[in-house]
Amino acid sequence: MEQFNKTQETHLWFTEYHTPNSGITLKVRETLIRVRSPYQDIVILDTYEYGKIMLLDGLVMLTERDEFIYHEMITHVPVNINPRIRNALIIGGGDCGTLRELSRYYFIKNIKMVEIDNEVVNISKKFFPQLTSELSRNAEIIIGDGIDFVEKTNETFDLIIIDSTDPIGPAEGLFTDTFYSNCKRILSNNGMLVLQAESPYFHADSIKIFSDRLKRVFGFLTPYIAFIPTYPSGMWEFIICTTHEIDLSLKDTKLIKDFELILKYYNHDVHVGAFKLPTFVKKIYGI
Repeated sequence: MEQFNKTQETHLWFTEYHTPNSGITLKVRETLIRVRSPYQDIVILDTYEYGKIMLLDGLVMLTERDEFIYHEMITHVPVNINPRIRNALIIGGGDCGTLRELSRYYFIKNIKMVEIDNEVVNISKKFFPQLTSELSRNAEIIIGDGIDFVEKTNETFDLIIIDSTDPIGPAEGLFTDTFYSNCKRILSNNGMLVLQAESPYFHADSIKIFSDRLKRVFGFLTPYIAFIPTYPSGMWEFIICTTHEIDLSLKDTKLIKDFELILKYYNHDVHVGAFKLPTFVKKIYGI
């Protein structure tokens, strides 16, 4: 839910309500672009505190100031668990931040990103070049339906990342048993599926629903957390899904050596700590 308010000083403020009684409010310099794609309403705002931000259907998807947290944590955690990843698939991720982070690993020979909304990709290239300017030569951007792709492809992937919006609108089909089963079909024997899993503070009920689906399909789930200031509650969750129990430890402490000074959030201490869950989060999963 979004709302734009003007004060008596004619400053524009953007508010995203996380509940009927709370949310986040940002002072806006200007609206840079507003586009209605076939799938969603896309707005880029220039804000005083977080720089340029992308809204999809009125919800904050990323900001210049804190995007690195989400993109680093959805990528570097699984790759540092399994450095044998050679083929990776991203479903969604049209801002290309996840693709940027996977591109840092020279040994990932094939990266496909399937994004349904070409407008998100084009707008990201224009307004967020830091997300799109250092992509791997092995990366392929496919404009299409990720649900259809995983149903029909005969390729096998060591890592699938579902970098989607919330389970409403164009992303709703990415949270179904059928979609998860198709993802499982195209995973390699030691493959992992990773997805963003909402705020455990505000979205416990919906997390319980789709995590139960994931457990039915894959068998093993491992949640982990990161702290993202502009997302609801500031606490955000990710889930690793596998068909067997896995070792979550770091396999190669030199894996990020070539670029670790570029990273702003992920490091080896964070890797270990991300799996240490608060009690209320454990209760969602019955841990």
